[in-house]
Formats: sequence, structure tokens, C-alpha cells
Amino acid sequence: MSFFHRALFYVIRKRTKTIILFLILLVIATLVLSGISIRNATETAQLNVRQALGGVFTLNQNTNDSSKWVNKQVGSFGTQSYYGGAPLTTELADYIVENTNGIKGYNATYVNYVVPQNASGQTLELLETDGEGGLSGLLSGYGDFNSTVSAYASTNTVFDSYFAGGYVELTGGRHLIPGDTNVAIISKKLAELNGLSIGDILTLHMSEFKASMMGINPENTKIDVEIIGLFQATVKSTTSLSNWSMDNALYTTLDVVRHTRPDMGDESYEHIHFYANDPGQLERIIADIKKLPEVDPTDFVINVDSSSADSVTEPLTNMDKLITLLIILILAVGAVILYLILAGRIKERIHETGILLSIGVSKIKIIGQYFIEVSLVSVLAFGLSVCGGGIIAQTIGNQLLDYSLSGNAPNSIADENNNYDGIFVANSDDYAPQFETKNNLTQIQVSVDGTAVILLCALGFAVTYISILLAAIPMLRLKPRAIFSKMS
Repeated sequence: MSFFHRALFYVIRKRTKTIILFLILLVIATLVLSGISIRNATETAQLNVRQALGGVFTLNQNTNDSSKWVNKQVGSFGTQSYYGGAPLTTELADYIVENTNGIKGYNATYVNYVVPQNASGQTLELLETDGEGGLSGLLSGYGDFNSTVSAYASTNTVFDSYFAGGYVELTGGRHLIPGDTNVAIISKKLAELNGLSIGDILTLHMSEFKASMMGINPENTKIDVEIIGLFQATVKSTTSLSNWSMDNALYTTLDVVRHTRPDMGDESYEHIHFYANDPGQLERIIADIKKLPEVDPTDFVINVDSSSADSVTEPLTNMDKLITLLIILILAVGAVILYLILAGRIKERIHETGILLSIGVSKIKIIGQYFIEVSLVSVLAFGLSVCGGGIIAQTIGNQLLDYSLSGNAPNSIADENNNYDGIFVANSDDYAPQFETKNNLTQIQVSVDGTAVILLCALGFAVTYISILLAAIPMLRLKPRAIFSKMS
């Protein structure tokens, strides 16, 4: 009889011991497979986050030269200030894209504040949102200033920092693209509140209160725009001024904002956000841009802010380390348990071993029989672990991710804007929406794929075979005479 048949008969005959070994291997295999699958999912999630948030850099004006700042007195209310150096333009952005490999797109941005009206000339009713500073009540005495909303001038909202980061999403219509004029994308909630839809016309103009300060006729600042898209925030945001919240905001083009706000003077775009195809090439791309003759470091600076990506990937990184440690511990503990069980089984089979040796069966074949026995049980255990591994892995993964997230302080995402309004003489960063961390960017989708199964089999059989060898060492060291003496 071949040692394969002997192994098969032993597994069938010793049902209780086989079931115990099977259950132990099933638990170990399921945990290891879950760990491998979760680790693969976290790596994929980190890559996705880096693609969405990590490959971004911003071209800003170099505002260190104080002689290039322009200050305008605004009545008795304060000073409007802006940097009057070399402007950020779409021509410059296009030049950079055309002469640098690895950039998939850009968005030039500027923010200001306008009053929106419907086609009947009625000022839009605005949404009340959670505020932090309570300034809305304080400003109620400034005429129609509480009717102003944030107007984000953009060249391509696909690459807007809020859209690209997943903090807001398009729910209808289309994005702003280069070449658009007299169009706008508005908040879905704001549209529903005022009975607006895609294709309707809005009239934007300068606040009458602000216009009176500047000596401007607000009628001359009116401009009609067509609603071409609707958006909604995907996470909660707060702002100091309720009327400047994201729910009341709109996206339009720089020519529209210029018309509504003639007080802009010579101001152009405030930032140009570039997006790299591969975040890993970011350093090379920035180095290439700095070599371009049109990008004078005395006029422009390049900033890379990875805080958004880091805040999202930190729990994933922590989870990746935790899972790796757990896989190692599971394999180590599993190897010890298997060794103890197999060592006991081999010791109990000393009589069988002596008989096999007496009829001329070599020790190698006897160990080979042990390998076959454990392999038969392992194949069944590993196969069943694959069936339920995906569900168990997703459940374990969610629990571990919640644990990792609980150790991280909440983060907020704010846009970068440096416009100064005449009333407050303050950076618009102070009034930009503050978004909570985008939690669904941190979510993981765990699945058991072929790579995970192959790795499980490699690790699983390696651990079991090493355990068998270690358990069989005492028997291998014994001479046949010693084995026969133990039989008696």
C-alpha cells in the first residue's frame, strides 16, 4: 500500500483528530486570509486617496515683495488690499501644461461675494447653516450684505479642490470648462429652496451696501448667468458667515466675477491648482516647472500641501501596520498550536512508526505520509476559508478601521483664497467653508482575490510543513532499535 493511501485511510479512520485539526486550520486560514485581503484593500485605498488628493500642487504669487502690494481705502470702513505683481493667468497655466509632462489638468481660482437674484429680480432666499462665529447677526445692519454668497471663479471645476477631493459632487448638469462664459453651477439645496433648475437664469450683482461704499452704481454690475449644473456637499461644513456657506455658494467664471465686482482692479486668479497623473512624479514635475523661463521665482511660488491626503491616509497606514502585525502573530501562534498537536500525534503513533520501519518503509516516506495527511485536511480548510473569508474580512476590516479612526483627531479642509474684502480687511480663508474629513475616502472595500488565495496557500502550507518537520525531529533522531524498544 502506498503512503498516500495510508494517509487517506488514517484521515478517514481518525475522524475526531481530523476534525480537530481541520477546525484549527480553518480558523488560522480564515484569519490569515482576512488579514491579507484587508491589507490589500488598505493599500488600494491609500493609492486611491493619493490619486485623488496627493498629486496636487498650487502655483501662487510670490507676495513677499511689499512694494507690489496695492492698497485701496474703502470709505471709512477699512482698506482693500491685493497683490499687484505678475498675475496668475490661464495663459501661464496652459504654458506650464504644454511644457511639462505628467500634468492631467488644472483649475485657476478666485473667490468673491455677490448678490444673486432670480429672473423676476427677487434676491434669492438663502439657507441657514451652522456657523461658528455668529457674525451673521452682527452684519444684519449692513444693508443687503447678508444676501451675498460666495462666488468661486473657476476655469475647470473638474479640478476644483472641493470637487476633486470629493467634498462636493455634481448632482445634475455639467462642470464648468475652459471657454465657458455667463454660466454658473449652484447648490442643489439653494436651487430647490428658490424653485430653480438647470437652464434657468440668475442675475448676479454687487451688494448695494458695498457699491455705495465704493461709489458704484449696483445696476452697472448686474450680469445674467445660466445655471448649467447643480452640486451638493458630501460632508458637513461650517463657516463663520451663514450666507457664505457651501450650501449657498455658486461657481462661475472670472469674467462674471469681474463684472459684478469692478473693485477687483487689476486682480487676476489667486491660485492655480495643478493635478499630476502620478503623485509619485510630483517632485519631478515641480522641478521641471521651476526650470521654465516664464516661471520666475521672484514672481511665483509652488506650494505642495499634502495635509488633506495625509489626514485621510493616516488611519489607513496605521491599519496597514496593525494588520501586518496581526498576520505575523496569527501565523506564529498557529505554528505553535500546530506543532504541539502534530508532535502529540506523532508521539502517539510510535507503534505505527515502528511497524512501518520493520517492514522496510523509510523515515522519509513516513514523514511524507504525515505531509499528505495534513495536506488533505489543509486543502479542505483553506478552500472553506475562501468561501466565507470575504464577509469576515470586511467585518474585521471595518472594526479595525473604526479603531484606527478613533485615534485620529478630526480634520477640516479649507480652500486657499487670499482675497480681501473692503469691510473686514480679512483673508477670505477666515470665511471659507471648513469641511470635515471625507470619511468615505477612508472606507475600504475588502474582497478575496486570487493573489490573496495564493499567498494564503503559500504561507499556510509553509507553516504546516515546518510544524510537521519540527514535530518529527525527535522521531528522526531515533535509531530503529530505539523506536522498537519504545514500542515494547
